[in-house]
Amino acid sequence: MTVEPELVPSPVDPSWADVVIGLLSRTSASGLLTLAKEAALAAVGSRAGAVYIRQDDGRLRLATTTGYGEYIVERYGSVDPEADLPVAEAARECRLVWRPTREYSGLGADAARFPSPSAYASVPLMIEDRCLAVLSLQLDRGEPLSQSEERTLSLIAAVAAQRLEYLLSRESKVLTAGVPRLDQAVRLVESRTRAARLELAMASADIGAFDWDFASGRLVWDERTCRLFGVEPDAFDERIDTFYAHIHPEDRAAVHAAARTSMRTGFYSALYRIVRPDGAVRWIDAKASVVRDPEGKPQGMVGVAQDRTEEREHEERRHARREFVLTLTAAFGTALSTQDVVDTMTGTVLPALDANALAIHLVRAGDVVLAGAAGYPDDVLRRLRESSMGQPDSPMSAALRAGTPLFFETREDFRAAFPDESFRPAPRHHAWALLPLTTADGTVGSCILSYAEPRVFTADDQIVTTAIAGILAQSLARARLYDQRRQAMTELQRVMLPRGLPRLPGVEVAVRYRPGSEGLDVGGDWYDVVRLPGGKVGLMIGDVQGHSAQAAAVMGQLRTALLAYADDGHGPADLMACGNRMLCGLDTDLFATCCIVELDPATGTLRMARAGHPYPLLLEADGTVRELDCPGGLPLACQLDDEYPVVTDHLAPGATLLLYTDGLVESREHSYDEGVAELVRALSSWQDGGPAGGGAARGVRAARNGGSPRGAPAAARGRSGLDALADRITAPSAGRTAQDDIAVLLVRRRD
Repeated sequence: MTVEPELVPSPVDPSWADVVIGLLSRTSASGLLTLAKEAALAAVGSRAGAVYIRQDDGRLRLATTTGYGEYIVERYGSVDPEADLPVAEAARECRLVWRPTREYSGLGADAARFPSPSAYASVPLMIEDRCLAVLSLQLDRGEPLSQSEERTLSLIAAVAAQRLEYLLSRESKVLTAGVPRLDQAVRLVESRTRAARLELAMASADIGAFDWDFASGRLVWDERTCRLFGVEPDAFDERIDTFYAHIHPEDRAAVHAAARTSMRTGFYSALYRIVRPDGAVRWIDAKASVVRDPEGKPQGMVGVAQDRTEEREHEERRHARREFVLTLTAAFGTALSTQDVVDTMTGTVLPALDANALAIHLVRAGDVVLAGAAGYPDDVLRRLRESSMGQPDSPMSAALRAGTPLFFETREDFRAAFPDESFRPAPRHHAWALLPLTTADGTVGSCILSYAEPRVFTADDQIVTTAIAGILAQSLARARLYDQRRQAMTELQRVMLPRGLPRLPGVEVAVRYRPGSEGLDVGGDWYDVVRLPGGKVGLMIGDVQGHSAQAAAVMGQLRTALLAYADDGHGPADLMACGNRMLCGLDTDLFATCCIVELDPATGTLRMARAGHPYPLLLEADGTVRELDCPGGLPLACQLDDEYPVVTDHLAPGATLLLYTDGLVESREHSYDEGVAELVRALSSWQDGGPAGGGAARGVRAARNGGSPRGAPAAARGRSGLDALADRITAPSAGRTAQDDIAVLLVRRRD
């Protein structure tokens, strides 16, 4: 064999010398072509290539391939020599051809399946003027081959052609007479190539084979199966008991059951865990066919085994991600306000991600403002509040500019990205995920997640945090609309309440209104304090059923009517009856509770009428707390001719009268009576000047039983004290779930 000197790389790379020796030492055509293909792929850095054998009729038949899918292999298994395809062009022109993929018209729509830019380098295996085969390589680049690459491919093709000619001529001696030599050579190559392909596929997929003889119990493993189980081939004793000893104890019963079932069905399939000698747990997927004797009795089993640990772990991670996203979506689905969203992030996301802090900034009026944070020391929290769009180098701004999550695995990475001292991280924060929060409507804000230890953010971490960013952005956008609508509804409710309180001689007054904690609709709670003829004071409080614009409208009409009737000089009973008739005449199914009190500041006389409303509470100057026994009628609009009896009581100097709506005491956490008892304790402890103790408990019992235990004398309190009491009794309701609207009216008679 003679090799043209100009085709040999200079100097000759020892590795290519090994390739040449390997080509010349191959004893089968299939092994030769496979080695030539692999060497050529390595030479040009390609991942896909094929070798075609030229048949006697001129057609090119696929002999071996790498990197192509089943569709391409089947479609181009046989190529017409006149086709505008890479292998056909090289065979026709008997020279090395380089050409961009898009220029081959024979590929048609299939050209879109290949990367862009890409090209083909095809070199024929020539013996004199005859083309025996074509080696074709797909290049994921648009640049032509270098001179060195061309020389190397030509060297591989020349050596492979010489050896192929020799092998074909040797094999042709045993061929059947009359069969064209090259056609029969193709059959030989193909038959051997199929076995080589199977072996290559099993090796690349790390698939092992096994053979189990039932009679002797002998189990034969190939080297790959031994490697799967972590056993040295020479150390495997070929005993079935050794196999079962490797199976995870929890999976042995299932493997036994699958083996028994295979005796009947003829097919064995099992997915189970094994424990390797080093303690590693792996998932094995085994499939086999049962071999039977002529009488149909099972004799043995032949099958394959493959390690499925990575796929199993990937599936478990995917399932965990899915469950986490579903849980997170459900949690955010119940978060209505911006604060609800922040609380969900703190209570659900932080623990799930093993993060120890978060900060959420929202874009408002062209600036970035802190909406919520958790896990930061005070100094860092202050800096987070002060950060704004005016700091283009801030982490928040960087996240917004990036448009995709940013990850910093160490403090050094974070400090390198944000060297400004104002962004110095907290002492125990060592890794960060910066999440931009965007929706189809624009940018919502950003979220910073901090971790207590340096962290490598895996692909799963990045998928989960990206999903969190999307869900969080949507939830915040929805919450922003909710907050805006809720604010508008609350303002509507406040507009319908008195704008101010009249200055009244001899009494102090404090009022509070708190909208409900759930829903967008306004409620029907209201209060009024009005001057009455003769220096008296009218106190009114009520609650229209429901939470809707209709409830607010009915409340407005009822309140207006009662004020008008009060100006005409009607007393509590007449006022209640007039309000009842007016409400019954409205085209509505809503009813209302109400309590009306007429107070004479000069004498302390109280005249009260009640319509289904909570009983007033009286806080005496000496610390006694009691409910005023005020029998009443049905709620307004329940019965047209209902009567509302008037009850008389006394408000002593320094004593305080409390009127309230049921939202102050109702809650899912406790019953109505327990809520009233809690309110009485709050009033008693306030009057005692300390936390609720035995005196407060006695005050609750007295309130229910009509007794009057005494507490410590109360110090004189100013108007600020009454306001503080109003804040005190309404504060606990803020943390309750499903909170109703609250209206509170406090009146104290001056000493």
